[in-house]
Amino acid sequence: MIIDSDIRQIRELNDGLSVDFQILNCSRGAKAMELLRLFAPSALVLDPTTPGLSGRDFIRQVRSFPWGARLPILALTQITSLRRIEESFDWGADMVFSKPCSAQRVKRKLEDCLGKRLVAGGA
Repeated sequence: MIIDSDIRQIRELNDGLSVDFQILNCSRGAKAMELLRLFAPSALVLDPTTPGLSGRDFIRQVRSFPWGARLPILALTQITSLRRIEESFDWGADMVFSKPCSAQRVKRKLEDCLGKRLVAGGA
């Protein structure tokens, strides 16, 4: 699932990821939580500054779900201060990328995260 209000970034990710992943897009925070509850995606790519979304509260709420504890969460942000990056990790993000971010880079990280979880879950 991709949560971002940046249409160009969404297009970039959709174009590069849709061959290997089923993509669900959302550009508003309130709708994103509703969709997460309905679909329980296998990974989450989000911009913590998406309108209607408090990155901290959103990620923490996702992590509170039974399936959310192991959900790969990749944060994309235009705010690249060390403080913001550290906050994203503190909130529960597995990786933080600065925008714009290539779909290939996100794809490699998703494959890495999902592969590790599949191996750990199957052991």
